[in-house]
Amino acid sequence: MLNSDVGDVPVPRDLIEELSNAYQSLVDHCEGLKKLSEADHARNFEVYIPTFGATEKQRYTADARRTAIIDAVGLTIDDTHNRKYEAGIICASDATVSAVEQLNAAKSHFKETVLKIRNLSLEKRGVSRETVLKNALKSAGIQTLDLRECYRQIRIMPRNLDSISWTWATSHARIQKLSFDEAMALAEGLRDRDVELADTAVDVLRRKCSPDQPLVRRITLPNQLRANYAYREAGKVLRKSCPISGVVIAQQETLPRLAWRENPAFRNEVPVRLQRESKIEPEPVIQALSIHRYVDGQA
Repeated sequence: MLNSDVGDVPVPRDLIEELSNAYQSLVDHCEGLKKLSEADHARNFEVYIPTFGATEKQRYTADARRTAIIDAVGLTIDDTHNRKYEAGIICASDATVSAVEQLNAAKSHFKETVLKIRNLSLEKRGVSRETVLKNALKSAGIQTLDLRECYRQIRIMPRNLDSISWTWATSHARIQKLSFDEAMALAEGLRDRDVELADTAVDVLRRKCSPDQPLVRRITLPNQLRANYAYREAGKVLRKSCPISGVVIAQQETLPRLAWRENPAFRNEVPVRLQRESKIEPEPVIQALSIHRYVDGQA
């Protein structure tokens, strides 16, 4: 029985039931997709999972398809931890493409239901959105879900896909602008792990930076997988690029032309690239926090 008593913020029973039903819809659509994908392979719809198995031949097999689909429809934290294949292409029939579209719609509905529950915290001060949601998920018996995976849409490629190549963005970073006071607060926060390091960071900020000087924190991001693809539409070849997470679905029976590249993070060679002129100094003033000063006049 579903329990609608969620801490100090009561969640209406019908909303708990909506959450449970939205999750069950995800499960049902995932199971349906697995069955349709198996049927597609029996009908000679092709597949390519570039990191599956030990040989190139294995990457085109039913086992490759089956394992990649299992990864694609994982919903729990354990599923995510066991996920192995971050890329690949699965050719699919119209029925399977429709099943993916329905699963994506179910994911959107689940996300909307979660947002409704999170927003209940607005009715009572001092209760966080995450606490309300955590208790609601527990009441529905689905507290082990990986919400990010439940939201993640499975990408469907355009019809008449002509080619796809996977590449990696290797030098991107998130730039966070900081005031002097914000940088000082970060430096003080280092005391929890190393008092001497915090003292050094505070001293460097006071000696090398002025209170009115803008600063920046450069946070390096992991290599990001992207796909470059081309498809035919109205007699023309159109080319596009997009970020990729997991396998993509091709609305056709045969594979397009393919080119897979391994993640440079796992290769020994360092690619040669032209360095762009930067507005921030190359060396951080606080190494432990990746805090940089702007080049004079570039703020």
